[in-house]
Amino acid sequence: MITKDTKNIIVADDSEFFRIKLSDILSDMGHNVRVFGSGEEVINELKANPDWVNLLILDIQMPHIDGFEVLKWIKDNCPKENLPDNKLGNKFPILVITGAYEPSQILEKLKALGASGMMTKAFTPEQITFRINNLLFPDKAAARQETRVPITIPVDFKIGDSASTGFLLNISESGMFLHTQRDMLPGTSVHLRFSLPDSDKVIETKGIVKWSNHMGQGKSIFSGAGISFAAIKPDEQQLIREFVKKELGKMGMG
Repeated sequence: MITKDTKNIIVADDSEFFRIKLSDILSDMGHNVRVFGSGEEVINELKANPDWVNLLILDIQMPHIDGFEVLKWIKDNCPKENLPDNKLGNKFPILVITGAYEPSQILEKLKALGASGMMTKAFTPEQITFRINNLLFPDKAAARQETRVPITIPVDFKIGDSASTGFLLNISESGMFLHTQRDMLPGTSVHLRFSLPDSDKVIETKGIVKWSNHMGQGKSIFSGAGISFAAIKPDEQQLIREFVKKELGKMGMG
């Protein structure tokens, strides 16, 4: 999703590869990004510009001052939002990323230090986009009747007699986001065919395009259409329901 509500995001990671990867994704989403390679740089930035940041994406493993110490500094220096001298405490969410730990191992410790969530560095662009949107726009997420979860699987679809292949990038019980370079007008009827991970069942259903975000022939992951399921069998909807529940549990959101 490309947002019209631009936010300011700090990315802290000692890996140049991940700094570039995250910066590119966040910039494509429409946000302003500042990147830092150490915990010390992050703390100095927060001291100098406490009102700039809307979200901190923080790597746990960094030299000298690591992510745990950054979290502790924020917690110790800004413990409660209602203190007169508080500049940062609880003002912005903190998403921790790691290549060394499984979330179940240290998630409670991180939450006690003020982290809003955690994910591994094996994330896809769709997964990081999903998590960031939920942290930056919680009101919009709460307003949805059903929770969407990120996923990346191929989808065969037809509009009339014209067949194409795209990718399903998120799904809920009632619909999906279809990534495609094909321009799709709202109200268009689409026949869909896909299989969920770890399932041999092929789901075949009809959907209606609710909105589209066509970005030409580029490679942006944000080109595509939001589709609402219009005719889906009860057993297939139950399969999707169980998949969504399982994925939410993996992210600590179940």
